[in-house]
Amino acid sequence: CYQQGLVSNVGVSNYGPTLVTQCKQFLNARGVPLASNQIAYSLLGRGNGAQETVDKCNELGVKVLAAFPFAMGILTGKYNSDNLDHDSSTMAEDTITSLTKSQKTNMELRDLNQYAKGGQGSDIPSGGVAPLILEMESIAKRRNKTVAQVALNYCICKGTIPIPGARTQAQLSDNLGAMGWRLTSYEVLSLEEKANMLGFEFEGAGFKRTSEKFVGYGVEKWTLD
Repeated sequence: CYQQGLVSNVGVSNYGPTLVTQCKQFLNARGVPLASNQIAYSLLGRGNGAQETVDKCNELGVKVLAAFPFAMGILTGKYNSDNLDHDSSTMAEDTITSLTKSQKTNMELRDLNQYAKGGQGSDIPSGGVAPLILEMESIAKRRNKTVAQVALNYCICKGTIPIPGARTQAQLSDNLGAMGWRLTSYEVLSLEEKANMLGFEFEGAGFKRTSEKFVGYGVEKWTLD
């Protein structure tokens, strides 16, 4: 397609450091630019080789498209809105009300609430993601931003292009508010420290997983290595 002038570059998805390096070399030898690599990546999802992949792509000049930058809504704070003394000014306009209009399945909502609050027979400690959300709210309040904007800006600071969803005009406007500024290196480190202390990472909810998907013949799993 590139040689025929139908596309200007090539993008891939779920390529780890080794595979993306090989792909870059293969395409370079044929004069085809490798522009992007889409992977699941967020402040709460840097494991399974994701951070190593981002680092390698930054080195190679390949842009990472960060899927699940909100960890399916966990990093907007909305799943902790009923058990945290949060400042409503750090929440996007319809973040909380969007829960009542959620299009997520019951299985997805169950898993997301376990991430948010922990306990309930899950492997996630009681309190769940709350310590991280509190740190994000602190930064958001100091910067006059929202928690969701902090989550997106973190991805931007790491050299990725986050690809968040938006079902409403308010959510779109809030997403755009993540642009035009940057977290400081200290803020990035403090967020990562809080995330690391949680002892778990976001791996998806329900049948939407960050390292596997249903295909015609069953479940396809992968690792970013």
